[in-house]
Amino acid sequence: MSELRGKLRHIGWLKGGLALLLPLLLLTGCARISATIQGYSPADPEAPIQVQAGEPVTVSVTVANTGNRARAFLVEAKVFNVMNVEVQKFSTRMDPPLAPQEARSVSWTFVPDTEGPYFLQFYVYKDEGALLAQAPELPERLIVVAAPAETPTVAAKFEPGERVRVMENLNVRQGPSIAQPEVEDPDYPGYMPTGSLGNVIEGPVQADGYTWWKVEFDRGVTGWCVEDGIESLDVLLGRK
Repeated sequence: MSELRGKLRHIGWLKGGLALLLPLLLLTGCARISATIQGYSPADPEAPIQVQAGEPVTVSVTVANTGNRARAFLVEAKVFNVMNVEVQKFSTRMDPPLAPQEARSVSWTFVPDTEGPYFLQFYVYKDEGALLAQAPELPERLIVVAAPAETPTVAAKFEPGERVRVMENLNVRQGPSIAQPEVEDPDYPGYMPTGSLGNVIEGPVQADGYTWWKVEFDRGVTGWCVEDGIESLDVLLGRK
């Protein structure tokens, strides 16, 4: 009888041990899939990135695997306009898969085409539709596209038909560029002499760092010359 009681007691110990080991075995054998967003850029809604329309902006997010299995997470970024309308979505499957406790960054290039604020939000999915993490909690204004700067209008120095005077010996060219050859004319001795008069007939043209005007000179030579070499006759005579 005592021997039987001993066997029964031994069986009881085995059952108790198995009861304790089974949850532990189940726990260590289960896959835990989780992830977190460690950071993203741009990130400061108080100091959003300022760009011009058409200027590329790098958008990035850093994802950490907080689970116990390697996983090829699906990472997304969405861009919204001021009306909360999605204007662009970026999506990347992490390959190779992210190992447990590993962190990795994913980046994209966003090129805004309209001025105004843009709002961003980032997402990490186990699979399509199975959200694991998102940041910020709500889309935040992280990019601001400024209106293009207005180019100031500069009044032209001369008007068509205006009389001008050569202020110093001046090259006259066949086109508005220093790469253009000088005019070929028997009345052109390699330069237009100081004091020569003529009429402006075309211009201005900006090229090679100069402003060019086409002038028909009284001696019969016509061509392009730089603005700095001529002056309005009306200005010289005090009439303008």
